[in-house]
Amino acid sequence: MFLADYHVHSSCSFDAKNRMFEMAAAASRRGISELCFTDHADIGVPETLQIGPIDFSLPGNQAHQYIEAMEKAPEGIFMTLGLELGAPNHMPEVGKRIFFMPEYDFILGALHNLRGKPDFYEIRYRSEEHCLELYDAYLDELIEIAELGCFDVMAHIGYCVRYMRKYGFDINITYDRFGDKLDYLLRTIIDAGKGIELNTADLVPGGRQNPLLAPLPTVEILNRYKELGGDIITVGSDAHNVNTVGIGIAEGYELLRDIGFSYVTLYKRHKPEFKRI
Repeated sequence: MFLADYHVHSSCSFDAKNRMFEMAAAASRRGISELCFTDHADIGVPETLQIGPIDFSLPGNQAHQYIEAMEKAPEGIFMTLGLELGAPNHMPEVGKRIFFMPEYDFILGALHNLRGKPDFYEIRYRSEEHCLELYDAYLDELIEIAELGCFDVMAHIGYCVRYMRKYGFDINITYDRFGDKLDYLLRTIIDAGKGIELNTADLVPGGRQNPLLAPLPTVEILNRYKELGGDIITVGSDAHNVNTVGIGIAEGYELLRDIGFSYVTLYKRHKPEFKRI
């Protein structure tokens, strides 16, 4: 069975440990046929992989590791180079310039922190009301990213739920509360010819965030995306080490098939290619 993991971090990311060739070898052992490295570039966060703000060239560490991976990775695994671009709406011109860099095949659009706020994993959640207020602001900023358009696929919609759960708040972004904003977000993504990610880090035991055991976005949002005509979708483990790369990808494919998707999406130079599930 063909499996592609389109959200993988190497030690080029500040919060990951293994080099690209090590991640590729581990992915191959788990049956992954195609891998896209999507190391962090969070705008305004100095510890992440930064590009620019003037030259906008491929960072040396990323280039060296990718070449090393091409030389050392097992035969039979195809690798592409991408980026997880965090908060491009915070500096739109920088986000646009990074998106059009010729070295990258694929850009995940992500939001890990609201303007002037820490990453969602650093926030101390106080109440259900506090969580809902943050969800509302989170959706507003996701819409800004969608309207900006400097990404191929929107990553892990509902990211903040991972950390709210740790504080005991079992609250999802649901249609009964946020239906209008969710529909506007999904329609904007679809109309722009962009896609969404099924993030499997929380889908199965052994993934990155075991307590959640649910996909991001939720099945409700995945179903609605399909109903609205969305057909561009990638699947990614969000792996940050060799123990989690490829985890949940097969289960993610099965979930998409159950929902009614016939294809997953791959990218070469920002051009979507469809692979039957």
